[in-house]
Amino acid sequence: MKPNRVAQAVAVILAIAGIALLLASFLIATRQYTVTVRGRHFKCGSVLAPKDPRSKVSTRVRLPPRYQRAYTLCNRESSVRTKSATKFLIIGVIPLLIVLMLPSITRRSRRGRRRIGL
Repeated sequence: MKPNRVAQAVAVILAIAGIALLLASFLIATRQYTVTVRGRHFKCGSVLAPKDPRSKVSTRVRLPPRYQRAYTLCNRESSVRTKSATKFLIIGVIPLLIVLMLPSITRRSRRGRRRIGL
């Protein structure tokens, strides 16, 4: 195989991996999730558009402990999802940056070979 073909194959593989990781990050950040407190399900929204389970209770009434617990669990789950989405995002960007650097790396090596031949 020619060196250009190897670089092209590596670039395609890295680009596919990077795009897949970015897509995974997007899905984690946009998927809706729920928490369960004492057999009752509360919708928390997504990382990008969170919902507060406490908003279902009137502000004039004392907040039931079940809703406070749901709010705490929603925040905890949102934090976990944010961390994992950020990890996938950073890990997905690295291969794409490598793909963008590949042409300049291969050009330098060609110039170096020409200078040696002179």
